[in-house]
Amino acid sequence: MSHTKSRREFLKSVGGAASALGLGDAALAQENRQSPKDARSNGDQLQKHPFELMICDYVRFTLSRVDTRGNVIWEHRPKGKVWDFVLTDDDKLIYPVITDRQEVRCIDLQKNRIWSWPYFKEFREIINITKHHSQLIVSGQKPPHAILMDLDGTIQKRLPIPARYTHHHGQLGNVYDVGNEHYLAQLWGEGTALEVDGNGKEVWRYQVPKAGKGRYPEGTIQDLLRLDNGNTLLACGTQARLLEVDRSGKIVWEFTGSEYPELNFTNACNLQKLKDGSILVTNFLRGNSGRGAHAFRLSKDNKITWTFTDHKHFTAASQVWAIEQ
Repeated sequence: MSHTKSRREFLKSVGGAASALGLGDAALAQENRQSPKDARSNGDQLQKHPFELMICDYVRFTLSRVDTRGNVIWEHRPKGKVWDFVLTDDDKLIYPVITDRQEVRCIDLQKNRIWSWPYFKEFREIINITKHHSQLIVSGQKPPHAILMDLDGTIQKRLPIPARYTHHHGQLGNVYDVGNEHYLAQLWGEGTALEVDGNGKEVWRYQVPKAGKGRYPEGTIQDLLRLDNGNTLLACGTQARLLEVDRSGKIVWEFTGSEYPELNFTNACNLQKLKDGSILVTNFLRGNSGRGAHAFRLSKDNKITWTFTDHKHFTAASQVWAIEQ
């Protein structure tokens, strides 16, 4: 949290809930570059979480907050399906939800609805949302548009994205502002990363190469991140791997989790760049719940330094988000 008053109010509002919800059976890896297996074997020496977490469980359709000791201290289960969210600096939670109205909602931590945008007359589906400073980017499908929106829900611009996938589910995933009025988009159905300019004109495209015997190309990209070196990091979904590619399309680094079977790395999902330059990776365990880590952190030199596992409270997390101070 960046606002002391806001944090104080939050702790006051959820203090009683912590004891009611109980302590999760989170497996925490030590911050000393140990493998998850090594860290788990030293259970009596484990440290706390390095930060609080906000988590979306796509099986239970629940949004939860976890403190640094693994306690679930806040929980919200909207009526409808929720997959993605953003958390603002003043503790507002904004998320698309699939209901009979099809909405993007903003609530506070007392679960009061601040605003709602029913989009069903304009878009077939919205399941992804990102935040860049004080602006939201909501990803519409059929038609594939990036909707640039203020934090109060005011729409500023609709940017067309040249997606080629015909079915509405998978046309357009996360869209990120990467500076200079350029935007980086995740095309789930095409297994493709796409960069466009401020008019929606394509300036760069990369399709994830086929790997293994799984479905392709659908589902082979779940998130993407522009790195400081100009390369792009791709979370390759059901291929269960991370790829770093340069502007020429060359793969300069790959992670499959093969050296860490304890992760049960089955679906590379959400990516979050942390303040220290490390990357938090969500491992979407849908269909593989009950074993492995829901998330892990990769250091700048690509070492696993921390994992999160809590099969008591979470089934398949589509997004594990670190709340950094």
